[in-house]
Amino acid sequence: MLKQRVLTALVLLAVLGLALTVAVPWGFPLFTGLFVVAGVWEWMRLVGLRRRRALLLAVLVGAGLALLPGFFGPDRAELIPPVLIKGLLALSAAIWCLLALQLVIKRRFITVNRHRLVHAVGGLVLLTACGLAVSRASAEGMLFLVSAMALVWAADIGAYFSGRALGRHKLAPAISPNKTWEGVAGGVIAVWALALLCVFVPALAGTFFARVVATVSLPAAFGLFTFLTGMSVVGDLFESHLKRDAGAKDSSHLLPGHGGVLDRIDALLPVLPMVMLFWMWS
Repeated sequence: MLKQRVLTALVLLAVLGLALTVAVPWGFPLFTGLFVVAGVWEWMRLVGLRRRRALLLAVLVGAGLALLPGFFGPDRAELIPPVLIKGLLALSAAIWCLLALQLVIKRRFITVNRHRLVHAVGGLVLLTACGLAVSRASAEGMLFLVSAMALVWAADIGAYFSGRALGRHKLAPAISPNKTWEGVAGGVIAVWALALLCVFVPALAGTFFARVVATVSLPAAFGLFTFLTGMSVVGDLFESHLKRDAGAKDSSHLLPGHGGVLDRIDALLPVLPMVMLFWMWS
């Protein structure tokens, strides 16, 4: 299993490296689009669609994403009004906030079996918005994009170690028995530490963290970072909810040793659209 995980990770890094360095404007957007297509296919399979229908929807989403303004370069921006981008990102953010509210109130999400259409349509919106957010964030610079992703990675690492060492109070035992409130607190502290590093190291001035602090007050910036950390947990839990309702351990077997694409990007789904929504309105 470890050998598979390492090999798959190396292949993905190699492909990503080529997408970022090859002198063609569509390399990285194509890589992003393929991940979105794979994510849509996995999501639709988890909510009960048949394989062919799930694949058809995934391909249609990929084609639609390619037509969105700026996805394959700024010369495409005239095809669709920019307000549509903000609208899609705002709709994604609203859905995730509603899911977070439901989690806080009921400590669980609505079941897939009784609401398949809602989950299917929601998945199309959330994955499309995330793909577009990645494309728009990359236009701000790769340091901006990677640092926004690093927020999720730091939160995950901090939550893992603090949860193992201090975890006592379960966060959502019906969905993920191992997640605790202590883990969430550890994730927040890890994100704060990363943010402070980016703010005080001049070479990291182009990161999402440093640029936010330069735009708003320090308390407001750290409030935003805390909120985004919490939303990364919601994304992780919601994907666990989909798998639990489907009786699946992984979202698919597309990434040997890692499970599926959704298993790797679940926490990014709410965070990246919210990052870009904030940045485009700030």
